[in-house]
Amino acid sequence: MLQSAFAGFLGGVTAEMDITQKSISAAKVILTGFVVVFSMLLLLILIIKLYSKIISTAQKSGKKKLEKIDEPVKISDGSKSAVFAPSADDDDDEIPEEVVAVIAAAVASLYGTGAKPKIRSIKKSGGGRSAWANAGVLNNTRPF
Repeated sequence: MLQSAFAGFLGGVTAEMDITQKSISAAKVILTGFVVVFSMLLLLILIIKLYSKIISTAQKSGKKKLEKIDEPVKISDGSKSAVFAPSADDDDDEIPEEVVAVIAAAVASLYGTGAKPKIRSIKKSGGGRSAWANAGVLNNTRPF
C-alpha cells in the first residue's frame, strides 16, 4: 500500500513536468556535479601545494642546521691539502684517522702534484644487500 502511494506520488510529480523542465533539471544536476568535482579538485591541488611548501621549508631549515654543525677540517701535506667535512651520521660510526690518511694519500696520488684535491666528506657505505641479493631482487621483480 505504501509502495503504491509512493509510486503514485512520484508518477504525479514526473507527469507534471514537461520536457523543457526535465532538461533544465537535468542540466542543473549536471552543472552542480561539475562544480562540486572541480572545486574539490582545486581544493586538493591547494592542499598538495601547501604540503609541498611546508616540506620544502622544513628541508631547507634542516640543511641550514646541518651546515652550521658541519665544520670542515683542513689537512695539509706539503703542497697538497684536503678538506674533510663531517657528515650527519659520523657520530656513531667514527672513521679512524689512519683510514682518512690512506684515502687522502690515494686521492693525492691520483691527481698528482699539479692539482690540489679537496675531499668534502668521507662516509661509511651503508652495507645493505650483497650483489647476489640485488640480482635476485631484480630477477624476481622484473616486469614480464
